[in-house]
Amino acid sequence: MKNKTQRYARLILSVAVFTIISIKTIAQKLPNVQDVSLRAPADIKIDGKIAEWDNKFQAYNKATDIFYTIANDNDKLYLTIQATDPSIITKIISGGVTFSISASGDKKAKNLLSITFPAKEGKVNPLLIKLINKPKPSNDAAKYKMQLDSFMKVINKRLTDSVKLIGVTNLKDIEDNFISMYNDLGIKAAALFDNNISYNYELAIPKKYLGLGANNLKFTYQIKLNGTTPPNATIQQSGSGRFLIVTVGNNPPYAIPNVVPYAASAYPTDFWGEYTLAKK
Repeated sequence: MKNKTQRYARLILSVAVFTIISIKTIAQKLPNVQDVSLRAPADIKIDGKIAEWDNKFQAYNKATDIFYTIANDNDKLYLTIQATDPSIITKIISGGVTFSISASGDKKAKNLLSITFPAKEGKVNPLLIKLINKPKPSNDAAKYKMQLDSFMKVINKRLTDSVKLIGVTNLKDIEDNFISMYNDLGIKAAALFDNNISYNYELAIPKKYLGLGANNLKFTYQIKLNGTTPPNATIQQSGSGRFLIVTVGNNPPYAIPNVVPYAASAYPTDFWGEYTLAKK
């Protein structure tokens, strides 16, 4: 019995180590910014599950620590993101991801279409999910799997119960800053944890909102993880990098230690890229 238990323990540890090594290996092989055009799978669904992608992504961006893929079909543009680091997951859940598109290619244009998800309206406390409570591997593989599945279901229910809005800026003919996830505009977004407790994010935008001309298939985009910066506040690193300088409104700035987990979830990060719509 003891030998059987030890084999289970070694198996669980081996799987955990293999998963970590696999993620790091895949990240090292992927480009920092996606460099190909891609047709979306015919069976794509915006449901927070990424089975249609076979858990394969086109890029791993080091500035934001996310895997991502941009794709399109005849009607829509798709953004799929996966985050595996708990501090990055916290950043996304708390502050959302803003996907901005410049049809002209001008990064400083004032009329960029921007979609933020998840989004919150007014003074709503950010959703906090304690991934530190994730079950620890045990000698009982079957029990551990059941605990992990149960944990996944609990945190996914918290996500789906709490996240209801998509933020929009410069969306043609739409004056509201927020729309329901269940809107009739064709803009869809969803996010769920998988059984590895990786956070999977999906967004679909009808191509008619991109502002592209009939012969213009290329656009510039920004993916920004907004972080947990308080409203009307800015956060920047000190010259030494030892502190974060926080300024709220017109109040004097104050410094807090640049503790890595907090900095990773609080400090906004972003990157820019170019994408050309894939033809049939």
